Amino acid sequence: MVVNGRFLNALQQNEMFSGVRREQLSALLTDAQVDFVSYARDDVICSAETYRNAIGFLLRGEAKVQRRSGALMISRLHAGDVFGCAFLFSGESFPGEIVACRQSVVAYISKTAVVRLMELDGGFTISFIRYLSQRIFFLSQRIDSFTGGSAESRLANYLLLCFGDYKTYELDRSMSQLAVSLDIGRASLYRAFDALEEAGAVRRDGKNVRLADREALASFANSIS
Repeated sequence: MVVNGRFLNALQQNEMFSGVRREQLSALLTDAQVDFVSYARDDVICSAETYRNAIGFLLRGEAKVQRRSGALMISRLHAGDVFGCAFLFSGESFPGEIVACRQSVVAYISKTAVVRLMELDGGFTISFIRYLSQRIFFLSQRIDSFTGGSAESRLANYLLLCFGDYKTYELDRSMSQLAVSLDIGRASLYRAFDALEEAGAVRRDGKNVRLADREALASFANSIS
């Protein structure tokens, strides 16, 4: 049976699948090749123990990617994003953890369907490789943002990621734990927060942080001093 047309519409909004003919997707992505799974907030979508050898497509919701349980967030996934591509042919299990930030639905596209798409459509293969290249570049930049630069820069990069599209965020760890995660001293972390507040970038009340000026925060994040 062919999968829901609404799913195909959403899938073709993703750059990797946008160039594939609708008829080809309809023929390949049957119920036997796509599995839809719902997740509640804070459910683990993907980990070393639960990894599926498939491309995950976030149909609805939002999720965070982290290296391990409780670790700093590496990136956010929004509806229309994919995950799992880097491990589809590696034979390795997923090394991190993807956790639902709110109620979410994931469509898992089987490796069999992906391989068949590659055989039939060279453009899809190029798009797949392009995606992997972009992820390598993105992760390299993310590592640099959390491990290089000033305390203000590291904190600003972390907060921008945590805020995402929202303007408030509740810190999920103590100041001591956050300082260790960002590889800076606790006193340096407090000074960094003070600098961001004095610049009008954020406002902090205990663990609650409010985004006051995204451009100002981005300026700190892009600073290399």
